[in-house]
Amino acid sequence: MKKQFLNLLKSSFLATGMVLCSGSLINVLYAQKNPTADSGKIASNTSIISAKKINPTTIEVLLDNDQKMIFDFYGENIFRIFQDNSGKMMREPESKPEAHILVENPRRPVSKLDMADHNNLITITTGSIKIDLDKKTSLLKVFNQKTNKIVIEETQPFEFKKERVLVTLKENNDEYFYGGGVQNGRFSHKGKSIAIENLSTWTDLGVASPTPFYWSSKGYGFMWYTFKEGNYDFGSKTKGSVSLAHNTGYL
Repeated sequence: MKKQFLNLLKSSFLATGMVLCSGSLINVLYAQKNPTADSGKIASNTSIISAKKINPTTIEVLLDNDQKMIFDFYGENIFRIFQDNSGKMMREPESKPEAHILVENPRRPVSKLDMADHNNLITITTGSIKIDLDKKTSLLKVFNQKTNKIVIEETQPFEFKKERVLVTLKENNDEYFYGGGVQNGRFSHKGKSIAIENLSTWTDLGVASPTPFYWSSKGYGFMWYTFKEGNYDFGSKTKGSVSLAHNTGYL
């Protein structure tokens, strides 16, 4: 089983907080702090104005509300998305007592990172993956370069409320989901919702040791880089939709 699991991870990769690949993590982070969010109403990313490569591993995307999304590559198929609309720099999540999610020195070489702006798309590529960003909607798709198949597809723009962020992805009919830490009585999460929260219960449907990470049989893993409580819904409320949320100002 361990060998099969590792072999599956070797063929996988991410898209947005969204992820994990080849046995490593793809981290996706977002944040929002503005008057609309503070009022409790939903704010969401809209259209994209432009994008540019700001260093050998990082692409900066400018939105039409003057906010920015950062795509930071930790490897050929490992990337982190970060957005903090208050203007704060990319950083690790806070924890009390202090703790770290990532291993030391998590970065791997990125041999080539390219970006193109053509027609209605911003395209970001490495030797392993391609990310397409629709400039009108800001929706993203992540492709496996070897198979040219979509691995992750966003169906709604990232949404931000006060201290809560929501990511919505497509759920495929033949796709299954695993992870989330110790989810008692549950192994495959398709059609179910799981709490990323320590409920301190060891009975059926209890959560004793949650982890903000899951992986999909479609070929990607997703880690939300936070210690805050959350909920991952894999089609229990809306068939065909994966809804991911955490109680945080950024994800």
